[in-house]
Amino acid sequence: MNPIHFKRFVPFILLISVLFTRGCDDKWGEHYDPESFNLPDKTLQEYIQEDPGLTVFSKMLVITGFDKILDASQSYTVWAPVDEALQGVDTTDTELVLEIVRNHIARSRITTSGMETQSVRMLNGKYIHFAREASGYSFGNVHVKEINLSAINGLVHVIDGYVPYSDNLWEYIGRTENLDSLRSYLYGQSKLVFDPVNSVEIGVNSEGQPIYDTAFILTNKVLERLGAIDSEDSIYTAILPDNTAWDEAYGRIESYFNFPEDAGSIRRQRQLTQWTLVQDMLFPGRVTQPESLDSLVTTTGNVFYNPGSLFSNTEPVELSNGQACVTDQMPYADTDSWFKEIRIEAEEKEGRENNNCNLFLRTSFGSGLEVSDNRYILVDPTSPQPGVEFSIPNTLSAKYNIYCVFVPSSIVDPLNTIPTKAKFVLTYIRRASGSTFIQRITPQNNVTNPNGMTKMLVTQFDFEYANIIDEDYRRVAVKLEVINDVTTVEEQAGDYTMTMRIDCIILEPVLE
Repeated sequence: MNPIHFKRFVPFILLISVLFTRGCDDKWGEHYDPESFNLPDKTLQEYIQEDPGLTVFSKMLVITGFDKILDASQSYTVWAPVDEALQGVDTTDTELVLEIVRNHIARSRITTSGMETQSVRMLNGKYIHFAREASGYSFGNVHVKEINLSAINGLVHVIDGYVPYSDNLWEYIGRTENLDSLRSYLYGQSKLVFDPVNSVEIGVNSEGQPIYDTAFILTNKVLERLGAIDSEDSIYTAILPDNTAWDEAYGRIESYFNFPEDAGSIRRQRQLTQWTLVQDMLFPGRVTQPESLDSLVTTTGNVFYNPGSLFSNTEPVELSNGQACVTDQMPYADTDSWFKEIRIEAEEKEGRENNNCNLFLRTSFGSGLEVSDNRYILVDPTSPQPGVEFSIPNTLSAKYNIYCVFVPSSIVDPLNTIPTKAKFVLTYIRRASGSTFIQRITPQNNVTNPNGMTKMLVTQFDFEYANIIDEDYRRVAVKLEVINDVTTVEEQAGDYTMTMRIDCIILEPVLE
């Protein structure tokens, strides 16, 4: 179903309905008000129904079916608004009435005895503060007029107003105008899937195949990666792109995800562009005064060092599980979010192959040299032109400066000042079919510095096709082979060495 068509959107996590749950003994959290010495003789429903000041709320209970629930044996606490507080409520709007009712009832008996402040989980999953104050008690900032009115199956607190229903982030996205693109994407990821754990086998068909009383659960893969914005138990600050921001950013980002046919082509381009638009929109907790922070980390682990600028074009809206900041312009720079440096550590074995040499892991601790992760590989030749090939996953269809970083021979012997030379072979996707080509590269300056680190520019290269790796597409098509370019004569003359020490491969984004 498409939730955009509803007047009000239900939360993403399916809540088990409390309707028609009769005859259950409430064993948890139940305690009685020590100030009440008279045994009650009315149920919650009867108490509210007979109170002349609670006629509107009593009517709302009947409309929603909660009159039957509050007439049963399970214990509840009801914060009942007086009639004057509900005069402006349209009781013909059954969805609104249900929201209000479920927002004022909690399971078990919740008395004021010994209470200071507590966060009460209501039947709709929302948390509302029930607090002791100098003037008495408050419920969600509404004054409590009467407290601890006992019924057979719970307590009633009479309040002077009512607490409006507060959207969570998931509901806010569903109800707010001008968030259609974001809403369509996020809500479109929700799927009902078979739940084998809670499905019960009830027999077999004529072919001997099992028949199940089938249970389903609602899942959303985007929220599983991004954050539970549909849950009341998690707090987030969200930067939400409106339709204008979404359209502008989509048109700008989609060119980074140009895939060949064997890697998903246009379908996958759309999927990854949409994910890129939301991947950095959530921050844990409520972000206040972001301009005073030196950094913020998104729920997907991306770090931003300019928090103030991210929120400069927004006004926060307080919600039940955080705050929403709607923006008409995406605040993330390409190179801060999706178009980032790619670094391949030479010491990592996965995706690495070597020819005409043996490889040894070495450390730079104590050397004073700035070696990435303090580790590098020693390329010990067994024959001329030793080489090491590195797989480079997750390149975008974009332009990069490609570097190879070498460690000097002096790291192990200060008297060894013999340089080496290198050449390279770049493998990349060139055809829409996914076929690869190679480009042989000898940089204009391909000699290393024997006394210090060498960040050698291999080439500037514009990849036509992206090569993003995930569970469905695992082929790493982009590779860089580092080959020693020293001849036997040069080595025998003592001018150069065939031994190489490689720190890492770096692809730096080039913006145009």
